[in-house]
Amino acid sequence: MSIPGRAEAALKGLALIAALGAAVLAILLGGLGFLIAGFFLWIERFQAHDAAAAITGGVLFALAIIIAAAGRAILRRVKKKQPPLLSELTGIIATAGRIAGLLIRKDPRKSMVIAIIAGALAEYITSGDKRKN
Repeated sequence: MSIPGRAEAALKGLALIAALGAAVLAILLGGLGFLIAGFFLWIERFQAHDAAAAITGGVLFALAIIIAAAGRAILRRVKKKQPPLLSELTGIIATAGRIAGLLIRKDPRKSMVIAIIAGALAEYITSGDKRKN
């Protein structure tokens, strides 16, 4: 299968997953609404309307706090530890060194021209405006 064909298949799969997820989320939210309404009606049997609404709101508020605290704790555990910036920089420099070595072996003249241009560019960037003195 070609690369565009694979990409198209992957995008179709992602679109189907997103559509399925949206449908499931809508059904879950509808079910949650009915559960909340049922809880309200059940509490209303024992309390007045305003008290039942306050109890339902308080329970939902407490549930939201519990879910937020649990989610925060889970995200802290799951969060990947980032490598130090110095190790990333070292990896980039090592890769650049390998590429430069391959370029020098393949065509030394081109690498000399690139080195001259890179040196001139570095001098231009780091020199600043020395004419203002």
